[in-house]
Parts: sequence; structure tokens; C-alpha cells
Amino acid sequence: MSLGGFSRVVFSNPFDRDFSAGKIGVFWDVDDFPVPEGRGIREIVESVLRENDYTGDISITVYGEKNPLSAEETAKGGFTFVQRSDKYWRVNDMLLDIALWAVNSPYPPRHNPASVMVLAKNKEKTEFFSFLGSLNNASFNVLVVVPDDVKPEDQNVPPVNGAWYWKSVQGDGEPIPKDEFRVFLIKQRRLYQDDAAQVDVPEGVCDKCSKSCSV
Repeated sequence: MSLGGFSRVVFSNPFDRDFSAGKIGVFWDVDDFPVPEGRGIREIVESVLRENDYTGDISITVYGEKNPLSAEETAKGGFTFVQRSDKYWRVNDMLLDIALWAVNSPYPPRHNPASVMVLAKNKEKTEFFSFLGSLNNASFNVLVVVPDDVKPEDQNVPPVNGAWYWKSVQGDGEPIPKDEFRVFLIKQRRLYQDDAAQVDVPEGVCDKCSKSCSV
């Protein structure tokens, strides 16, 4: 699998397959989403994923200017920290690491398909945006965390299987409801005006008005 090996982005149904037991790669930019005081990275990640019935092995790669890992977390292991102060290099390192992680996952993942969880703020129409959508289309279960104030006009949320608001990751761990997230992507697609990003319209949601209706 190469970074340029995908050409189409299609929003897939997260309920088509059972991703619960597959391995999970978590990639977290702590400059974009700082670790809340008094909380641990693994504690947050495991709380959110276990709450949503993910039981597979979790690996965590952290990116940032300063290492946020406590001595206790470091001693337990299971982390990789990539020190980068510049956002451009953090994004590029993360993209490459995700690609390498995917290459080392079963492909195509017919049994216990793998999941990727990304906590990073994306910029509009970047290769990173397209790559995550393409990875999702390649039978991986891609999950993202987005800012609480994200809007379709920002055009920076890739068409993937699921998402959380940042406040939810810190709180109850509830993901954005499926239909709400799909409607968000439909609105974003119209603004994006890019034929390469194809997002399926969810059942019961009108593509004309981008809301549930009986038309």
C-alpha cells in the first residue's frame, strides 16, 4: 500500500463489518488536542474505545513539541512519542506512520478488521484529509476526533466511519450520532465541490435538503 495508492473516497457503512475485536492504532497530536490535566493518554483512549465495545489490542503514537507522557505511563510502555514542534512535520510524520501501520495490518482485513483512531486537526483539502478517507474505503475502520466547533464550511473532516467531538472524548465517550455525522459530510461535500470525494447518502436522509424527511 502506498500513499498514492487510493483514488476514490467513498463513505462506507460502519455497521457492514464487525471491527470490535481487531487491533487499533491510535495517532494523537497533543499540540492540537492537549491532554487534560490530571488525565492519562491511555486512560482516555481505553475509556472511549472500551465504552464503544472495541476490545482489540491498542497501540498509541503521540506527536507534539513536548512529551506529555507521565513517568508511570512511560514505564508501562505501549507508546511511541514523536517530537515535532512544527505542524507540517507532525502531519507528515503521522500520515507516514499510519500508512506503515496499515501495511503491517492484514490486507484485505477479512478477519478482525483493523481500526485507526486519529486525534489531529486537519486543514482543508490536504493529502492527509484524502488519505484518511481512502484508507477508510480500503476496508479499514477509520475514526476521527474533531473540534467541538467544527463546521461543514471548514471542509476538513474526512469521510470516514465515525467521529467524536473533543468534549465527548474527555467526557462520556459518546460518538457523534451516525445520521448526524453523515448529514455533516453531505453538507461538506457540496461545499467541497470535488468529484473525487463521494459520500453515500444515508437511508432516510434527503440529499436535497440534508436532513431526515419523507420526500
